[in-house]
Amino acid sequence: MVCMTYWDTFCCGLPMSKAVKRQRTGRLPSFGAPSALGELETAIFQTNEPSSRHVVTGVPSLITLCKRRFVSAFKGLREKRWTLTSHQLKELPPHLAQELLRLLSRSHPGLLSNEIIVAHFLRGPTFAISSTALPGANKDTVTALPRLNAQIRDLDLTSFSSITDKTFSKVISQLHELRSLCLRKCSKVGNGVISAIVESCPHIRKLNVNETSVTPAAIARLLVARGSELEVLKLAGLERWTDATFMAQLYPVVKEEQIRMPKLQNLKLRSLQLSDPSIEFLLSLSPGLKRLDISFTQSKRPFLFISRHAASSIDPFPALLLEKLSLTSTPIASSDLLKTISCVSNLQTLSIGAVGAKGAMGVASAATLNDTTLRKLTDILHSFPNLRSINMVSNTRLGTSSQVALFSFIQQVGRKCSHLNLSGISSLRSGALAGLVPDEGMASCAVENLVLNNTGIDDEAGVYIACCPNLVTLEVEGTKLTSEVLFPVIDACPRLQVLNLTSCRGIKIADRRQFFELWESQRYNVD
Repeated sequence: MVCMTYWDTFCCGLPMSKAVKRQRTGRLPSFGAPSALGELETAIFQTNEPSSRHVVTGVPSLITLCKRRFVSAFKGLREKRWTLTSHQLKELPPHLAQELLRLLSRSHPGLLSNEIIVAHFLRGPTFAISSTALPGANKDTVTALPRLNAQIRDLDLTSFSSITDKTFSKVISQLHELRSLCLRKCSKVGNGVISAIVESCPHIRKLNVNETSVTPAAIARLLVARGSELEVLKLAGLERWTDATFMAQLYPVVKEEQIRMPKLQNLKLRSLQLSDPSIEFLLSLSPGLKRLDISFTQSKRPFLFISRHAASSIDPFPALLLEKLSLTSTPIASSDLLKTISCVSNLQTLSIGAVGAKGAMGVASAATLNDTTLRKLTDILHSFPNLRSINMVSNTRLGTSSQVALFSFIQQVGRKCSHLNLSGISSLRSGALAGLVPDEGMASCAVENLVLNNTGIDDEAGVYIACCPNLVTLEVEGTKLTSEVLFPVIDACPRLQVLNLTSCRGIKIADRRQFFELWESQRYNVD
């Protein structure tokens, strides 16, 4: 009943003549060709974004077809049939309304005013908006929450930098059922919001205050009141967080109260000016931690506190606990990097971009990871059974002596991951990508997202990239690849949906953002 109502409401009266005309030609639409139902995927990519296509992986559900059709026709409905559309939108189940809001914010953000958002989408247990994605969302949108959706449980309000801490505090103090709260990039959010959470949100489990003005003193108060139940705590990019403020405001309070965070699984300290003692103290409170991000901090010897954390872990096999570790742009030495990674054999995600930075808050010098270290790292990671994502961005000393170490790493580690980021390794050449080619007895390459931006690869890389049959996203910005070598790549990678060709001088500017259409016209002679 819901499906049919949805279809009747949003699809009746919409122009279908193009689809009918295409059927009368007696020729099937070319693979990946735009269609009435595919207009959504075409519309969401702007002129400065990668080329993309919608890949059909199965028969879409009726609900999926209706959502795509509605979003593609939203502008016309907004102009000509809004009274009926508005009425039917209010009848949609909350989860479908939220899904439509997400899709509309990508395709028609300028058509979603505060009034439309509040009247039709400000409901359900989950609500997520960003002021950058939805220019119409403003202070009135946020302040309407307690009045229209006081029972909300998961709230994500991103990039509302003009809304004051006082306003946010008043709103949060009336949302007593909150479990998850994200206020990322709401720069004026401060200690008032934390006080509101402590006093009014007894069920809070996940908190993201990245790039806000929250102080260590406020977080100390939060940990005293709610630390035993917290599961996620994200504190990235807080400018006032130094070792001095941490030790003066947070450490003595938490130490005196003997606080523990036994349920905390995700801790993000990225871009805080903290060194090893401060980071170790927080880890000592969290024996069940699974995801740790200390990128762009002053950590030099993380293996010391990670190994001690493992030894005190609640897990019977402590080395198998940590699943994600981010060490990008930390001033860590080569030997300490290897010791650290050796401690966490159950890793699924590893980020070690530009390691060896002398100043954690400045530009990385990438002094640590050279070819010698990479060989040793390859030997370690080769035996990690669950590694699925690795980020090596901007380790500029790799490949300066030869391509052998990079080739071995790609062959033994990289090709087994679903996400492989080698962007910014300027000495990477096409030959190293031969590691993607399976030898006899090897499984096919597992890479789904391959990032090779600003590397030294050229057309020789095409034959190796084509050995990634599962590829969904390929980023080759600023490389020497040309159109002719990319056509066979698309032929060989039927799942490929996103292709970033920015600054590829071997490809015409007009073709870079519509390369799939160019491929179709070349391969299938579509007018």
